[in-house]
Amino acid sequence: MISYFDAHCDTIHRCAIRPEDTVGMPEGFRAYFAEVESLRRNGGHVDLVRGRQFRRYAQFFALYHDPYYPPADGLWAQCLRMHDCFLKEMADNADLVRHCRTGNQVDAAVEDGRIAALLSIEGADLIDCETERIDTVAAWGVRLLNPVWNHPNVLCGTNKNDPDRGLSPQGREFVRRLEDCGIYADMSHMSDPGFWDLIRMARRPIVASHSNSRALCAHPRNLTDDMFRAIRDSGGVVGINLYRDFVGKDGTMEELVAHVERFLELGGEKTLCLGGDLDGCEALAAGMRGLQDVPLLYEALAARGYGEELLEDIFWNNLRRIL
Repeated sequence: MISYFDAHCDTIHRCAIRPEDTVGMPEGFRAYFAEVESLRRNGGHVDLVRGRQFRRYAQFFALYHDPYYPPADGLWAQCLRMHDCFLKEMADNADLVRHCRTGNQVDAAVEDGRIAALLSIEGADLIDCETERIDTVAAWGVRLLNPVWNHPNVLCGTNKNDPDRGLSPQGREFVRRLEDCGIYADMSHMSDPGFWDLIRMARRPIVASHSNSRALCAHPRNLTDDMFRAIRDSGGVVGINLYRDFVGKDGTMEELVAHVERFLELGGEKTLCLGGDLDGCEALAAGMRGLQDVPLLYEALAARGYGEELLEDIFWNNLRRIL
């Protein structure tokens, strides 16, 4: 049994979505969301029953909603509903999982045989980009927050839209408040200029929760070698993304392993972690179907001669370290 600490999944979004929230979305989205109604057991990528296969399992659950399809009462109201959904799932499944805010709480949870669940927010649009609401979500225990998703906002451009715009003055104020509240700014999805603005102003480690190597897969969501080195030098972490589109042309296990090896060649032994983007994408690399297949990556790396100590760092220790 292996340990697995993952920096990003969208399962709570799939649990919390209501039929009215899918109005205007492509037809296939309705079936996609219908597969996941409960965190305990579902037809998506992540559930708690499957999480029991690991010796230790900790998961960042992102609060996320597509800002291109806002509910009638707004994205902040949707954020509150998703937080309520998360809390209900924690209460309903207290025999399997425990909400954690700190590394020590993660340690205690897994020692008690529980899955450790942590909170993140993917896209500041969910809090209407309001700096004052950072205090509210910090009180919820949020530890990672992406200033942007694919949708550009008043804080910054994204690597998909408005890619030449960096952090605005409001964005800089927002990032500074995140740091003051003990929340890591998660740069996955940020524009390249926004990333470098963040690097120049950061007083804490930088996190890319679910991004691969742009040198191997030329997708703007991935990191250049210089970006990876900058995160490494900040003391931060980079989560390997299992989404097939960010892995390579064929999305094979060999291509996925190559991303790990690329970052290791850049001195990433203490920087690499996992950020699978599970339940945030339709197709995973290497034919993976969900959480149950994550050990296949561990086995592929072990077969390449990587030792248990390094693999334990990648699959657990490096992400645990920053908490």
